[in-house]
Amino acid sequence: MDRRSVHELYHRLARLDALAAEGARPGYAAIIARGEQIAFVSEAGEADLEAHTPFTVDTPVRIASMTKPVTAFAIMMLVERGEIALGDPVSDYIPAFADVRVAVSPMANEAGEIETRAPDTVMTIEHLLTHTAGLGYIFEAESDLGQLYLENSMYEGDGDLAVRVDRLAELPLYADPGDRWIYSYSLDVAGRVIEVVSGQPLNTFLDTEIFAPLGMDDTGFFFDDVDFSEAELAPLYIHDESGEMVPYEFGNPTWPSGGGGLVSTASDYIRFGMMLANGGTLGDVQLIAPETFAVFSRPHTTADQLGEGWTGRAFALGMDIVLPPAEGQRPAGVPGDLSWGGFFDTDFLVSPQTRTAAVIMTQIQPSQYRPEPRTLREFRPRVYASFGFD
Repeated sequence: MDRRSVHELYHRLARLDALAAEGARPGYAAIIARGEQIAFVSEAGEADLEAHTPFTVDTPVRIASMTKPVTAFAIMMLVERGEIALGDPVSDYIPAFADVRVAVSPMANEAGEIETRAPDTVMTIEHLLTHTAGLGYIFEAESDLGQLYLENSMYEGDGDLAVRVDRLAELPLYADPGDRWIYSYSLDVAGRVIEVVSGQPLNTFLDTEIFAPLGMDDTGFFFDDVDFSEAELAPLYIHDESGEMVPYEFGNPTWPSGGGGLVSTASDYIRFGMMLANGGTLGDVQLIAPETFAVFSRPHTTADQLGEGWTGRAFALGMDIVLPPAEGQRPAGVPGDLSWGGFFDTDFLVSPQTRTAAVIMTQIQPSQYRPEPRTLREFRPRVYASFGFD
């Protein structure tokens, strides 16, 4: 990144400083890397509004669904070792899924029951990594099936990952595996598959195989796994009805959620992004071979599976991917770019073609009073503009 583009990026990202000053978010920390070098850092606002702690690239935050790409990548490490295959049935590793049922309708019948049938297809590991397994999540409350998933949330109740996944397998699927993309608990199930295949707890496998080799000492599920204390974790905020940000209580995890449980920092997560931008390698550390990365980073879904709202994009494994634009279509980014965000408004973007990685962190709970747009709508266009892609 030359001096002119850095100056331009600082100018473009001044909007983030303004958003922090306006109270849209408590603060931000952003990093952009090119190849194996950090090219740009921007910090704005505060992590702790009461203690007036600055928000920096070393501020630990909950990254929520930015955990999903990490879990999907870990599965690919096992695929490369020949310990698992994307086409393997999930029930080979989690027997509770051998008897899974599909809802005939998401609405209950007159007796108040959700009718089910046997699935037409077998749920595979690839289905888990592409959200096409038919599983539900906690974001759909309009149907009786959605309410059933809410009442049986994996994030509630007792038990380790194995117990929670087995309970999940008792719930009806929304659709046959492979039928359509439904945002779901599927990466949590994939996390349990990693435990079964590796013979290690998910947190141990990720730390040993990914975080430690990449020097990501501030990334993990539990405070025993990271180099910071609970007191140093950034508070989570929510906008109240007056538009003010107030603390939002959020319990610390007691089990490793492969779909949303990691905490990290911008300076840590950018290393994961840099590794992806460089095709599975960072410095002297190669986590997967180029051939495996090519499988990981290609589209794994069809337009029919995705439905509306995916113009110019598809789904790779654990995150979305930019497609070459159709004739007359505005590009959604550089073809092959990978990205995903987190529930608390964190976001990252990886561009293997340009060897660029970008991460932005903040900590805000969604609410009807939260100012829009989401951070990714502000951040990604500025990242693209930094290397001449508008």
